[in-house]
Amino acid sequence: MKTWNIGNTTVRNPYRLRAALQLFRTTMGGRRFGRAEQQEYLNLRPFRLLLRFLKRIREEGLTGLTKFEIALYVINMLDEDDTGAFEEAISNIRGFRSDYDAIVGKVRKSEFTNRKLAEVASRARLQPGSLVDYADSNARYALITGLLTLQGNKLALSETRLPQVEAIIADGTTLVSESEYLDFFYDPHLPLLPTDNLTFLRSEIARLEAQFVELASQVGESTTLPSPTTEMTISALQAYEIRLRDRLREVKEIVFYRNQCSATSLNEIEDLLENLDSGTMVLFGGSDYAPAFLEWAIWRLFLALNEIVGPVSKTRGFRIDDDINPIHHAKGGDADLTFTYADFKLVCEMTLMGGSRQFSSEGEPVTRHVFKAIEESDSKPVYGLFVAKRLDPNTIDAFFKARYWKNFERFTPTSVVALEIGQVLKLIERIKSRPVSIEDIRMLFDRILQLQNEYPHGPAWYKAYSAMYEQWVSANSD
Repeated sequence: MKTWNIGNTTVRNPYRLRAALQLFRTTMGGRRFGRAEQQEYLNLRPFRLLLRFLKRIREEGLTGLTKFEIALYVINMLDEDDTGAFEEAISNIRGFRSDYDAIVGKVRKSEFTNRKLAEVASRARLQPGSLVDYADSNARYALITGLLTLQGNKLALSETRLPQVEAIIADGTTLVSESEYLDFFYDPHLPLLPTDNLTFLRSEIARLEAQFVELASQVGESTTLPSPTTEMTISALQAYEIRLRDRLREVKEIVFYRNQCSATSLNEIEDLLENLDSGTMVLFGGSDYAPAFLEWAIWRLFLALNEIVGPVSKTRGFRIDDDINPIHHAKGGDADLTFTYADFKLVCEMTLMGGSRQFSSEGEPVTRHVFKAIEESDSKPVYGLFVAKRLDPNTIDAFFKARYWKNFERFTPTSVVALEIGQVLKLIERIKSRPVSIEDIRMLFDRILQLQNEYPHGPAWYKAYSAMYEQWVSANSD
């Protein structure tokens, strides 16, 4: 094997342990596992090398690296000191991206990528899929550090962590010798991180404080810093840095919110939804991360209407990183999104699940979350919006004149409108052509819900309001 991987993509299931040991015996049987053999598994520091690649790509004016670019040109570099190989890999990445972008059509782009993967996999004596698995695994482990972020289908450096990344790359350390390895491994104080250095930590805190004050002033927020520490110990300053980053993220989220109505942001939201709808978006983490990006896209769309009441952070059920990108989808038990407006609330739920499982998994939770919002709404009307890649008729029927029984004596009507991603894309086109207010959305929902009185069941109601919706999004005037 001529690639590296930070984590493990193989023996995650204990039932695969026997097969994994058999593979090891096939490879190493009859050979001593000495220094030369161990070098097949260790000859570089992969995370540091990944940081170097991402830093250089950023300096080249490119956005991050895709899973395929890491699979093709990063994980098969086996010597971190080989400057020539590094420069060749950077050149290959530029060439690959240029060629890929010049190809028209998703099928032809996929064929081009698969051909490249087959060539590299053959040289590495691997299956093409294994290359992609290693790239995916490396990204997922690296993301845990907080130094990286996901920008769509690309892995990139977190802008707020650049000083730490640069300090790690430039620290001048080398591989630990065999005689020192165990001492190094068991020492709780090693390896030293940039934030373990008092001078670096103070400099980083000063930089973050200045950035916070500047951004808070721009958006009209209080410039009061988090409660500073009176201790000058490393641990106390590290804790203060964490509080400072949390406060800075809150202000950055406000800036992000106010930028979502821009043409650039709307185009990004549209591209993201189109890729999720077509299933062509190759995400790190695979399909596990797709729900998070669907929630993030719908969140951004409703932020673009720019009329919410209360903190922006209260509108989402999912976590974000320092660059306002999603870390994970919303936790179970709560609504994906909840927007509070002057006169009403909107609860949003999303899924990429289709078929009968959609009905069983989403029918009850959506109405329950709307009911919960009604209970907490202070008499404000509450509407539900359910967005799916493809709607199942049973799900639609579950939302037809929906109601939630709190007990055997009392129920509460739970108003839910369901749309497919394709229909949401048409809403974005309307927003791009002329302003749409949240009151326009509410009036549309009211008209859709009133149609329930004219039809006997959910599918008939959906067919009718879909036609009305098409007229609304394409009309030149309300």
